[in-house]
Amino acid sequence: MIRWLKAHVTQDMIRPLIYKIFTRAVLALFAAELFHFFAPASWPLSRFSNLALVLGILFLLGSVIAWLRFDGMKIPQFNLPRIKRTDPAFLTSDMADHIDDDIVKFDDLDKEEQDVCVLLTDLLLAAVCLLLALFL
Repeated sequence: MIRWLKAHVTQDMIRPLIYKIFTRAVLALFAAELFHFFAPASWPLSRFSNLALVLGILFLLGSVIAWLRFDGMKIPQFNLPRIKRTDPAFLTSDMADHIDDDIVKFDDLDKEEQDVCVLLTDLLLAAVCLLLALFL
């Protein structure tokens, strides 16, 4: 596993990986809390540990799909229209102007690197959710 990580993970993938982990984790927790708030108390899924288990299973399913896509299987993706992000006027310069490294976004990665980022994100979040389900 460590050889596979060293072969497929590069320095450019760290920032997009962190952003993707944070975004998916916040959205998953938000969805779980919304369901926990609006679901009747008599439902077995209204407990947060059960919701964390469901989220962990969903993230495991996502990692299996990402692994299949990484292995070359053509799985259609939903390409939702995105609005291009524009920087606000007060951000005319940023820290990248003062260092030599360019900021690499997820969209700047090639297809294989994007699949590796999604796979690692889903595996990490599945492990976190399953641990939350186990201990809560």
